[in-house]
Amino acid sequence: MAPLFAIRDMTISLTRAPADLDGLPAQPEERVVIEGASIAVDQGETVALVGESGSGKSLLAMASVDLLGPSARVVSGTTVFEGHVLQDLDDADWRSLVGMGIGVLLQDAIGSWDPLDFIGSQSGEALLEHTDLTQEEVQQRVLDALGEVGLSKRHYFTAFAHEVSRGQAQRGMLASALLSAPRMLIADEPLSGLDVTVGGAVLDLINDMRAKRGMGMLLVTHDMGVVAAVADRVAVVYAGSIVENGPVVDVYHTPLHPYTSGLLGSLPSLTGDRLRPIEGETPDLFEVEPGCRFADRCPYVIARCWSDKPAPRLLGSTLVACHRADELELKGVG
Repeated sequence: MAPLFAIRDMTISLTRAPADLDGLPAQPEERVVIEGASIAVDQGETVALVGESGSGKSLLAMASVDLLGPSARVVSGTTVFEGHVLQDLDDADWRSLVGMGIGVLLQDAIGSWDPLDFIGSQSGEALLEHTDLTQEEVQQRVLDALGEVGLSKRHYFTAFAHEVSRGQAQRGMLASALLSAPRMLIADEPLSGLDVTVGGAVLDLINDMRAKRGMGMLLVTHDMGVVAAVADRVAVVYAGSIVENGPVVDVYHTPLHPYTSGLLGSLPSLTGDRLRPIEGETPDLFEVEPGCRFADRCPYVIARCWSDKPAPRLLGSTLVACHRADELELKGVG
């Protein structure tokens, strides 16, 4: 059976100007930063993209629905949703399918709203564009959705983004994303900038609505605890590469990639042992070298790792990109 949503062999490049060290005009340079990434989400399933900040998680998620900024582009690869290749659609069909079928929670809950328009008015734009509902019917649906996410209906319908807290703005965005009853939700760091209490409430709300509506969800996060709580499968991203992809239970208990083991060992909430921090720093996506991108931080590195990029292979239930995955015994969580 085909998945509900699938990213297939996606390659993404970034363009930026190099540092101007000699006072001369710098020419923009383009470089591939994500190569051949693939992820699938089944109906009703939550798949998490997890990794350190700057690893390329959000870049991949936004590229999948053609929401990249001007400095990034999809070089090759496709996104398939309910059998439709999004890259093959004309603008009108893309807007209809993505606007109604896929809900998107953006990372910047405040900045994603137009500061000059009411939150309520913006929330109903997709329904006005793609349905025959009247203005009054759309307004009522927006009011109902705001109530469903725990916001005062009348107050937040006529509120501007600067008049609400980050948590309230995120709830409003969730209401907007779910207004058209999408079959797929992409949530990019939905708890970013929220305190623990508010973040927990928003997470519970997202998970409850996803389960109630039977949606698939692609969750972008750096929080391994959140992944353990809500995800069915997890794809671990490091420096633009998916290094491990499998069921959450298997990946957490028996990780196959040294980076995954390091992530799990760095979190006090997931391990009762002494913390196992990862030495070194995450590389700049624009500066990655050939070979395994984790080689300079890996305690198990061998000569082959520096020159030969490992291809994903299936070991048990997990896809892993590591030359030594079948011989290492790595620590997970208890």
